[in-house]
Amino acid sequence: MDYYLRLLSNLNENTLVLLAVPHLLAVLGFLTCGMMLYLSVLVFRANPQNAKNRFLSFLLAFEGLGAAALNFFGLYPFRPEHLDALFSIRYVSGATGVLLIVYYLCIFTFYTDRPGLEKVRVFFASRLIWFTPLLGVIVFMSAVAAAGGNVSALGDMYALECTEVGDGETSSYGGTEFPFDSTCPAPLASVYPLTIMKISVGALQPIIVPLLALSLLVSTIYLYRIDLNSIDEDSSFDASEIRAMRIGFLAKLIFSVGATILIIMADSLLKSGVLMGSDVRKDSLFMSLFHSTTLFMNIFGSFMLGVLFAYAILKQDVLGIDEQLRKTFTGTIFAGLGAILFITGTEIMESIAGVGWIGAVGMGSVLYVTRKPILTTISSVSNRLLPEAHTKEEQAYLELYKFAMQDGFITEKERAMLVMQAKNYGLSETRMEYLESWHDENSLLQIDLDLDE
Repeated sequence: MDYYLRLLSNLNENTLVLLAVPHLLAVLGFLTCGMMLYLSVLVFRANPQNAKNRFLSFLLAFEGLGAAALNFFGLYPFRPEHLDALFSIRYVSGATGVLLIVYYLCIFTFYTDRPGLEKVRVFFASRLIWFTPLLGVIVFMSAVAAAGGNVSALGDMYALECTEVGDGETSSYGGTEFPFDSTCPAPLASVYPLTIMKISVGALQPIIVPLLALSLLVSTIYLYRIDLNSIDEDSSFDASEIRAMRIGFLAKLIFSVGATILIIMADSLLKSGVLMGSDVRKDSLFMSLFHSTTLFMNIFGSFMLGVLFAYAILKQDVLGIDEQLRKTFTGTIFAGLGAILFITGTEIMESIAGVGWIGAVGMGSVLYVTRKPILTTISSVSNRLLPEAHTKEEQAYLELYKFAMQDGFITEKERAMLVMQAKNYGLSETRMEYLESWHDENSLLQIDLDLDE
């Protein structure tokens, strides 16, 4: 806690980019993981015997674990003696990456009637699905062994321990030479003592990352080739489910490929000599910003995929899940925008006046004043991505309400009937009011459209 207090009381351009932003990204990864695990449980419990529910619940769970493990060591300036434990987290990231490649490629089996693929669905409907994590670990560890061991396959993990300005104490997990600038920079002196963790790239990352992107691309193309007009009432999915799955895969693909391109660009800049040294530098924050951007894109891609997948599967099974997911989406985007504006304001005022906190306060004030139009805009986007959906019970209640409203008002007997049916359907009074309001608003909208025509 002392470290975080020192950091918060000494925020400037360097401490913000090199320390605070990586910490925020690590927290974001954990929050995304928690949300994904929650959605995974909801999807599984909605229909535990359904192969698609079981499959997607596992996919969401491992997507969340991957988001948490992605920047775990950025959560806190862990000491060098923790290197062994921190390096083991990279096994989690690698094993989930291998599993997700398989899961991404298997998604199309649930949206096709081609012969032979029912065996895949039977596998995911059986108890054998619980062994898939073990399979992922075995495949990943075999790949690590084939690539020459931990350090050769995954790259080494390094620690720069700083207690004062000058040369710091360096150490590494695999004992390789410290490749970064080992000087503890003066702009971070107000936060010392601390330890800065960095990793290098091994032989497996250039293989796993492109395979992940390729599997996403193949599945996205397949989903977009499905003819929505050919879906009939006997299908195990509907058009809105396909649309949500499409957008989920496309969002994940765009952010994953974008992050990969940024990594390649950064690597090219380093090799060309434009950037020298590492992101632990006194005079350049470019590499840290690049690295943080790629982490954010991967985590946000997982968030988008999780929300849209959960909506696709649960919109007909869980009361009000569409509304809950829209609120989650809107709140997360608004919070992310606030964080970006906070950092931007701090950076601008730090460079202009040397007092970063003035920019943070200014941007915060602007965001507070303009919060309503911003939230309205974000909500309109979320409504397009996650349109209103109702369970079978809600649909039945809406039919009753529509019938009762034919004469324009609700009698006491009709209200008593509606209340009784709502109890039978498990609808709360708040949900009743929401459904009736939604019906009335859409009825007025339809009348306006008819008049326009």
